[in-house]
Amino acid sequence: MIISSESVLAQLRAATGDLHRELDGALGFGDGGLSRERYVAFLQGSLVALEAIEPQLQAFGDRATPSRCQRLREDLRSLESPTSVGAPAEIPDICSEAAAFGARYVVEGSTLGGAVLARSFDAALQLQGTSLRYLTLYGARLGEHWREFCEELERFGRTATPEMRSEACACARAVFKLYGAAFRSTGAIAVRS
Repeated sequence: MIISSESVLAQLRAATGDLHRELDGALGFGDGGLSRERYVAFLQGSLVALEAIEPQLQAFGDRATPSRCQRLREDLRSLESPTSVGAPAEIPDICSEAAAFGARYVVEGSTLGGAVLARSFDAALQLQGTSLRYLTLYGARLGEHWREFCEELERFGRTATPEMRSEACACARAVFKLYGAAFRSTGAIAVRS
């Protein structure tokens, strides 16, 4: 069995970099325009994606408490917005540890950007720290949590076969595409004709 010495984190970054940049650009939060409607659409899109994969990830030990979906619903309720969202057309099948690591790479990585978005939306919408439960999931422990996840990911990578690494990368790409479709479905990303 051939084991790669390359960091699995580096492989995941390389495999998803184009989709990550595309999604960030399509959301366009760095360009301003941080309205209540866009924030609600973003939260609803996040809920569409996470409702599809959070139960699958729980089978592989991902136990955010309270769940990301629960936090999203609490934020949407506090904004007096609908918490019932549609199901995405294509849902990645997270049926192995490798696929779960690929999906978690995207989900856990989104918490880093979420901390930045929380500050931006809080200031723009004068939320005064409310309706930000999802974006501030780990609070002051965010950096520590990310490091712990990266260590867990690299432990997996030390024994992962090239096929397992490939599966992780494929699932991470599928999850980025899921988020993109979910954000388009809620209007967080404008649908281009």
